[in-house]
Amino acid sequence: MANDDGRPLPQPRGPPPGATAPPEHVDKPQVYEIFHGSKPEDRDGSLASAPTSPEAPNNKRPTIADGLKTIKSDDWLKVHQIPCARQGFLTGIGAGALIGAGRYLFGARVPKAANWAAGGFLLGSIIQWEFCQYSRTQERVAMARAVEIIDRKQAEKKAKAEEAARRRAEANEKAKEAAQKSWYKFW
Repeated sequence: MANDDGRPLPQPRGPPPGATAPPEHVDKPQVYEIFHGSKPEDRDGSLASAPTSPEAPNNKRPTIADGLKTIKSDDWLKVHQIPCARQGFLTGIGAGALIGAGRYLFGARVPKAANWAAGGFLLGSIIQWEFCQYSRTQERVAMARAVEIIDRKQAEKKAKAEEAARRRAEANEKAKEAAQKSWYKFW
């Protein structure tokens, strides 16, 4: 069997070391699963050579070069569409310029001031990016809470409206029953 993307399904490994025996009604326990890219270990902790099949994919770890290969050229054209990128870059530019100019004015040579400016740019960009992402997360949580409260209020309002409609229907039934009773009484 294989997943939708053609990779083989995880294989069971058995119970962890020191685990108790399974109950009698369990024939074959499944405690661990081997996932794509992992290697089984021997009892002593060293990696065992796993049998490889021709259809099994290469189990090497991705490198930075592999990650850089996934970046497309039009990704650079869409940087402005990434949330918080603009704020991060502008803050980084300002921080880099301020720190670089400050270092230059206080006696550092140009290459050293440029290094400080680049570091200030990176630090300012990263800090602003993280702050913006944190703010977006908090805003998302607050919006979810507001939507939940609005939904709850609407449900309460709907329940009250249904209760009022039920009471009106009961009052109409009582009024019809009262109208159908005769106005005179034989005792």
